[in-house]
Amino acid sequence: MNLRNRIGIAAGAAMLMAVGMSARRAAAADSLPIASGKFNLRLNGYEVVTPESSSAARLSIDAIGQVTGDAGGNLNGAETFNAVDPTVPAEEVCNGTITGTITPPSGGFGSGDGEFKVSLTFAPGSAGSYCIPATTTMQCNRTLLHKLLADDLDAGQYHCIVTGMTAGGGSTTTINAASMDGHLDSSRGSNAPTD
Repeated sequence: MNLRNRIGIAAGAAMLMAVGMSARRAAAADSLPIASGKFNLRLNGYEVVTPESSSAARLSIDAIGQVTGDAGGNLNGAETFNAVDPTVPAEEVCNGTITGTITPPSGGFGSGDGEFKVSLTFAPGSAGSYCIPATTTMQCNRTLLHKLLADDLDAGQYHCIVTGMTAGGGSTTTINAASMDGHLDSSRGSNAPTD
C-alpha cells in the first residue's frame, strides 16, 4: 500500500469520526431539557388560625396545585388544600386560584445564600371557615437538569420552607403561625398542567 492510499484512508477515517461526533453532539443537544413553564405545587404541614369569634385552631394542611410560570418567574394556576382540625375532628376542602412570583438570589445563584424567594397568593373559590384569601412566602433552593436553564425561573425543582403566611382580602380570620414545606416541581407529560 503506497503512501497516497494510506493518507486517503486516514483522512476518510478522520472524516467519519468527525461526522459521528457531530451527530452525537446534535443528538445530545436535542435531548437537553427545555424549560416547560409548568409546575406541580405541593404544600404540607400545619398552621394555627383564629377564625372570627372562635378560639385558635391548629390545622394540618395538605395542598396540591398546578402552576404555569414564565422565564421571569411570574406564576398563576390553581390550588386545592385539605385543612384538618384534629381536635373536633373537622375537615374542609378548599380550592381556588393562585398567582405569584419567583425571585432569584441577588447577584446570581452562586452568591450570597443562593436562596430563591417564592410568593403565592391564594384566592378561594369555595366558602368555609378556613377557605380564606392568603399569601404564602417561601424560601427555596433549586435543582436543575442542566446548567443552560439557570436563567429560566420556570425550570427546575424548588424545595422550600414556608417563611410566612398572612390572611388577606378583608378576611376576619388570622393566621398566627405556620410550619410547612413546599415544592414546585417542573413537570412534563401526562401530569403537567394543561395550557
